[in-house]
Order: sequence, then structure tokens, then C-alpha cells
Amino acid sequence: MAMSHAEILVPAGSAGGSSTQWQLNCPACGNEEVEQADVGSDHEAVTVQPDRDSYESPLGTRGGYVRVDLTCSNGHGFAFIMGNHKGAEFVGVVPRV
Repeated sequence: MAMSHAEILVPAGSAGGSSTQWQLNCPACGNEEVEQADVGSDHEAVTVQPDRDSYESPLGTRGGYVRVDLTCSNGHGFAFIMGNHKGAEFVGVVPRV
């Protein structure tokens, strides 16, 4: 069963001031126990692509993006993507293959 965006990224309180914390749940099962993927050392679980139009992010946007590979405690793999294209900011969750 696919989770809705409201079940995947949920408000989790305040970080002080006017900022809000968000909890990222597994998109496959809703599990709150999410850690960096078991792909090697920590720096290998996070990749940053410079802001060049020659890059296409896993969200389908062009330009720079940050990818964080994650796995829930039930073993589902996915990536949290933060992308920027021509001043527009995008976030998304995509399955990791």
C-alpha cells in the first residue's frame, strides 16, 4: 500500500523559534525508525550534485540536488531528495533500487 505524502513527512514539533521539525517515515510501511542506508561509510550515504542543468535528479528536476539514501528497520530502501531548479525548491522520496 502506498503511503500519502502526509503520512511520509509529518510535523514533529518545533526546533525553537519559528522553525518546524519534520519526521520522515518509510514510504513503504510508515515505519518511523529510519537510518542512513547500509551502503558503507556515512559519507557514501549522502551525495551532492552541483547546480548544473546537465544533472537530472531522481525527482525528474534538472540542476543541483542532495540525495540521502535511507533504510527503515523493516529493510525498505528509499532516498530523500532535495532539489533546486531555477529558484524552485523540491523535496521528494523515491524508491532505492
